[in-house]
Order: sequence, then structure tokens, then C-alpha cells
Amino acid sequence: MAPFYSRRRVLCHADTTGAQPMTLMNLISALAKASSAWEKYDKDRNGTLSLKECEQIFNSEEICEAVEMVTNMHCKHYTAADLEPYFKRADTDRSGTLSRSEFLALYLAVATERVKKNPLLLAEALLGFIDKDKNGVLEGAEVKALLTILGFAPVLLMPIPGFVKIEYKAILRTLGSSLEGKK
Repeated sequence: MAPFYSRRRVLCHADTTGAQPMTLMNLISALAKASSAWEKYDKDRNGTLSLKECEQIFNSEEICEAVEMVTNMHCKHYTAADLEPYFKRADTDRSGTLSRSEFLALYLAVATERVKKNPLLLAEALLGFIDKDKNGVLEGAEVKALLTILGFAPVLLMPIPGFVKIEYKAILRTLGSSLEGKK
């Protein structure tokens, strides 16, 4: 019998897209990297972040990895001008800098606004959690999981072959283009 760690290695090699599957260890690792980013981008070591430091941390590899792992949404590049209105609202003590808790409020406000502007991002994030191999396509068992979540319980009794596929990223991209054209 092969040791457990060898099976894990095979699973990692099977992912051809480079995306990591959502596991507890990957989640903890992503959040730890994001947390350590605070110290890296708090350049003056005062325990707070300026607007410029917020811009740097928002666009950092650490935060992008955490965002993609936790929300299954791709990172977006932010400028200081993009962040400034949210920064001012999050700066509750009017110090001109953000504490960790104020930064969390900034992050949540920006993420919420992003989903409000494009609700298809939420759909993509939710479908991405079902998409185990993160290839943008729901296949076989993933389709069965989606149908079960949507309330089609009898589907549990039916085999769904692996060739049944839903290319959800392509569908959402097409829907997004259609919606933008109507604005």
C-alpha cells in the first residue's frame, strides 16, 4: 500500500491548470501569507498602513493568493485613487492611516463593491468552489454536486458520465459581455 503522502503528490500533479484545490491546509497557508503581508507592507513599522501602503498590499502576491483561494475570484489591480474613498470611510479614528481592523473594513468594502458592480463574480466564485480542478468546467460528479445544491435531489440516484460538461467560465464571460452591452 502506498503511503498517504504519495497520493497527495499525485493529486497535486494532476492539476494541470496550476490552481490549487481548496483544502484546509491551502486555506490556512493562504491566510498566513496574507497576514504576514501586513508586516511586509507596514514599511514604517508603526502598526498602521497609509493609503500608499494599502495600495501596495492590495496588489501584493500574498493578498492575491489569499483572495483567489478564499473567494475563488481573480485579483483586480487597484490604484490609490480607487481605494481612497473606501480608505476614508474605513479610517474611523481619522488618523490618516488604517489599523488592522480598519484595513479589514476597507478590504470588505472594496470586495463587496466589486460584487455589487458585477454579480456574475459571485456566481463564478460559487461555481468555482464546486469545480475541484479549477479548470472552468463542471464535469460529471461536479455537475451532480451543482444539481444537488440547486435542489434536484433525485439526481443523486443517477449516474452522470464524465463527458457531461458545463463550461461555466465561458458562459459567465458571454453573459458579462451581453450585460455590459446593454448598459
